[in-house]
Amino acid sequence: MSVSQKQIEAILKLPAPKRYSHFIKKVVGWKLLWALYDDGWATSETDDGELVFPLWPEKEYAELCILGDWVNYQPEPIDLDEVLDSIIPMLRERGILPGVFFTMHDGSVNADVDELEADLREELAKYE
Repeated sequence: MSVSQKQIEAILKLPAPKRYSHFIKKVVGWKLLWALYDDGWATSETDDGELVFPLWPEKEYAELCILGDWVNYQPEPIDLDEVLDSIIPMLRERGILPGVFFTMHDGSVNADVDELEADLREELAKYE
């Protein structure tokens, strides 16, 4: 499940909707996604002060964000079932935005919790 530097550069150059689609397909295909962890999950904020939970489709993308305040964080996989059963309900309950394909330069692809859950479940249904 290794991503080359060339692949990383190509994916990060895609417009936001295509990166989002890539995220959904990869996460459902592998049945996991990645976040950064160090005695708690890494979070960020929007310009409006809304809390964001950064998420990536593969470890290599998460590793690109291990700097600054996150220098001690490590990529941690989260099983798709846990995302659907625990993480998404927690984000919804606490009003935290999912930071799909977060980058230090562009922030993340805008998606709300309900949209992310629906898109993951729709893609998952194709595999059943």
